[in-house]
Amino acid sequence: MPLAITAPKNFSDYPDFEYPCPECNIGFLVPDRSTFKKIEPPYSESAHGHEAWDPGWITFRFTVTCVCNKKDCGEVAFVSGKGGVDQRYGYDRHPEYYEHFTIQSFFPSPRLCYIPPETPSEVENLLERSFALYWVEASAAANSLRASLEALLDELNVPTHERNKRGETVRMSLHRRLDVWADTNKDHADLCYALKEVGNLGSHGDVVKPKHYFGSLEIYSYVLKELFENNAQKMKELAKNIQDDIKTKKP
Repeated sequence: MPLAITAPKNFSDYPDFEYPCPECNIGFLVPDRSTFKKIEPPYSESAHGHEAWDPGWITFRFTVTCVCNKKDCGEVAFVSGKGGVDQRYGYDRHPEYYEHFTIQSFFPSPRLCYIPPETPSEVENLLERSFALYWVEASAAANSLRASLEALLDELNVPTHERNKRGETVRMSLHRRLDVWADTNKDHADLCYALKEVGNLGSHGDVVKPKHYFGSLEIYSYVLKELFENNAQKMKELAKNIQDDIKTKKP
């Protein structure tokens, strides 16, 4: 899969999305339209009798089951959310009403970016939590992405505390930890400052734009790939191991 995917939460009329399967990482979760169910709650139905009623007042709740299209996987995911009615212009340029829906829960969530197999478990777990939270609120997802970055720095043994000018031991901010990491790995640290900024928005309850969240995922996936799936470095090490092994066996 690409480093990151864009995952719109919205669809019109019927579910028509498909996302990478988090179980096999090969197939795609595809909606089973026969399971698509929308319900208009009684409070919305009763409003139809109001003299000023308009179709735009309608509220829906929906559920649909998705199934992985790789037959020997067959993972099942459950999707739910809200919906309503709005107006658009049809092919004949005349206005028409249509139903629109917003996903607010997706379990298990698709992986929204590539995670190398050798990624440390805590880094991966927090990243997968971010994927799940995205469907609820992008700000919460960004906060979990920030936590994953902190866990990555822990794995890389970047210090968490330092002494201040008064000689007191204090906890380092994420920005300060990235500064320290930049001393030995400037290229990757510089990229992660952007993740920190987006994560800070989530931590402070500010609105996180989807384009910034998915951009951060793409950057983070690239960094993880460089750190834990650096094929060039692996090939160098393999070549050296072969040479060293041959040398030690020579008479």
